[in-house]
Amino acid sequence: MPDWLFPLAFVGVGVAVFVIGFVGLRRSFALRREGVRAEGWVVRLETTSDGQGGSIHRPVVGWVTDDGRRMEVESPYGRSWVGRFRPGSPVRIRYDPRRPERMRIDGYGHGVQVVFMLVGTAFMVGGISVALRLAA
Repeated sequence: MPDWLFPLAFVGVGVAVFVIGFVGLRRSFALRREGVRAEGWVVRLETTSDGQGGSIHRPVVGWVTDDGRRMEVESPYGRSWVGRFRPGSPVRIRYDPRRPERMRIDGYGHGVQVVFMLVGTAFMVGGISVALRLAA
């Protein structure tokens, strides 16, 4: 097996991580552009273990859609600190009117997607540079 083949596995992982971040960011921008704005409130926090002795808190947001449906949706993003998302706190959201369970809190969670894209890029560049050095 050629030495340069192993670093290409890093390229594959990098591509996968980059695509995950890119698709998530694209969906967020589509929701920002085409979604319906609504005023909501934090109903509660869903807390799960981060697997290392800490906790991840995801806000569950309630709001009423334009057609009168009462919604309660957990944010796909969480943090290790509660911050401004205490139960009862007001939040601005955007949601997809065709699928209101697709909701994003304005200004929350986009950084995760950018980090995924940067990490994916680093894996791709690192893997390609090592593979090229080993192939030479």
